[in-house]
Amino acid sequence: MTKSQLANTLRDEFGIEPAALSNLPSEARLDGFANQASQLRIAPLLAEVYFALGEELGAHALQNPDKFGIACDAATLAPGSCLEGFIATTGRKLWRRPLSATEVADFSALFAKTAAQGAGPAGGVTSVVQALFMSPSSLHRTELGTVKDTGAVTPLADHEIASALSYMLWDSAPDAELAALADQGKLRDRTVLLDQAKRLFEARDKASPAMSHFFEQWLELENLPNAVKDADLFPMATPELNADLKEELRLFTDSVLFDAGADRRFDSLFTSTYAFVNERTAPLYGLSGVTGDAMVRRELNPAERRGILTSLPFLWGHAHAQDTALVGRGAYVRAEILCHRVPLPPGGVPNPGKFAEPNATGRQRLGIHASPACAVCHKLFDGIGFALESYDPIGRFRTTEHGQEIDASGSLPLPSEGNKEPGIVFSNFVELVDELAQKPDVYGCFAQQFAAYASGYDLPELDACEKERVVDDFARSQNAIDQLVLSVIASPSFIDRKN
Repeated sequence: MTKSQLANTLRDEFGIEPAALSNLPSEARLDGFANQASQLRIAPLLAEVYFALGEELGAHALQNPDKFGIACDAATLAPGSCLEGFIATTGRKLWRRPLSATEVADFSALFAKTAAQGAGPAGGVTSVVQALFMSPSSLHRTELGTVKDTGAVTPLADHEIASALSYMLWDSAPDAELAALADQGKLRDRTVLLDQAKRLFEARDKASPAMSHFFEQWLELENLPNAVKDADLFPMATPELNADLKEELRLFTDSVLFDAGADRRFDSLFTSTYAFVNERTAPLYGLSGVTGDAMVRRELNPAERRGILTSLPFLWGHAHAQDTALVGRGAYVRAEILCHRVPLPPGGVPNPGKFAEPNATGRQRLGIHASPACAVCHKLFDGIGFALESYDPIGRFRTTEHGQEIDASGSLPLPSEGNKEPGIVFSNFVELVDELAQKPDVYGCFAQQFAAYASGYDLPELDACEKERVVDDFARSQNAIDQLVLSVIASPSFIDRKN
């Protein structure tokens, strides 16, 4: 499981936030996502942190016995029904399925052995909790299936389906209703499964944080609270402002998905002309009259702003401390918005900054990219970066740089058209976004990105036919994100795994 999944599970199941969680390292990212199965390996250092977490969890069991199903005095706990109840309750919460009688007996034996070696009942409780927590059934979201099947697919067990659904939409363990349906073996029924998906998605208190986490990863803005700007150039850049931007991003995506009257359409992410601002962020949008810390919704100048790619969080997060990261911004849009990843440059390529006049614009600094060796790749994304030069390193709209007028015009070859030039021709980024929002390249890429995140498998591993079906369903729904969620869950691979 990911760090956030583990933290949410321990909070929801036991009401605790162990201190050792802060020692968990960040996951390796694959295409921006932290939940990709191929990257979630337990290295020795991570195992040590899990060991400490298990010990801390065991201590919590002694302090809060009711949360762990200990219905008698933990100090006098002995083999019998009370011990078995504790093991069954704690095991179910950690493993997200009922334990078998054999498994309960094995952990009862572990308790007895530990207690007999001088640790007493308290030591027995701690050892059982730690062992349950350290088990692969706890730390991994299993996909073992119900039977050993040598056919084309292996059916997932109902509790595995429940976990897949819950961690996809809530980033946490199944609740009582979902777990009960798994107990009854009902989740392979498509109608029941989709009804539960709708219920979980409509539970805003759980679904909103999970979807916000998806958007942060897709937009590569998880580190937004720690983004550093040059204090001399941007004295307004404070930790408080960083926190404001993270909150702005959450409120914006919530407004598209969960607020009353939200249309839940992908287009709204790209073409909306409003933002959530407070007295610190409003001036960066050129707005006045906003006071206080609370975020309020305000309309923006539609000639300057269009959707999430011209928002302060995105522009601030995709910029360096002193400049705009022209190439990085363009490459991000090419890779994550169009799903076209350009190969890394060959070694020994000179830094174009060394050839620039100090007062040159970004376009002038990157004139070196016009050389044949560079242009073959840079023509695919530099145009995007040039258009985004209308926004400075902290996201303010501008028309000049170093006293020179910014040329934000350009062209963008599209993958669906074989990257033939010129592709989309535009005079500024707003024009480009309006065009992109209507392109199958863009909404199809988003559908594939969400499918990869939801399944935990990277794009090349996803079944080509299923990817095509999900993209087609998304288009037929007029790019409704809630329907995209249901389409992914309705995929055969959601309840079966290919052998």
